[in-house]
Amino acid sequence: MAGTDPQDLYLLAQEYLAACVEALDTIPTFAPGLGGAPARSFVSPGLPAFDCCDQLTVHVTGVTDSATSPSNFTGRSASTMKVNTVGLVATATRCIPVISDSGNPPPVEEMEAAAEQIDADGWALWNHIYNLIRAEALFTLCGEVFWDGLRSINPQGGCGGFTLALRVELEGYEETL
Repeated sequence: MAGTDPQDLYLLAQEYLAACVEALDTIPTFAPGLGGAPARSFVSPGLPAFDCCDQLTVHVTGVTDSATSPSNFTGRSASTMKVNTVGLVATATRCIPVISDSGNPPPVEEMEAAAEQIDADGWALWNHIYNLIRAEALFTLCGEVFWDGLRSINPQGGCGGFTLALRVELEGYEETL
């Protein structure tokens, strides 16, 4: 994706979100008893709140300069040796059982069912996003993609899940000054 205007970050996040929805929607194909992508999915303006389980979000964590060397920019001046790297995080959460009103822990079977869905979500994200990038069907014009890892979310507020963090190259847009 070549930079064109100030909407570039949002459009990049939206592209990643669509790929993550597609990834989670593959789950029922492999495991018919498990769910696909949550109905609630959106580009979040920042770190998403875990106030609504069964949601999928993507947010931009920041933009940094990637390491460059003169050999990468033969014939260019130092003022043009800039490579933007955008941090993107997909967050998939599901409802998990909680302690009952009487203080009893949730049944083991319910906890394991939640773990099965959440683990399938994480593994589908990890594999499907990799396969899309490898097939050049995601971030095809962005150059480098850095995998910052798949991480489980500590259960909180009745939600659990995973985050998948990537950094992708995104060309800036030009202006006539």
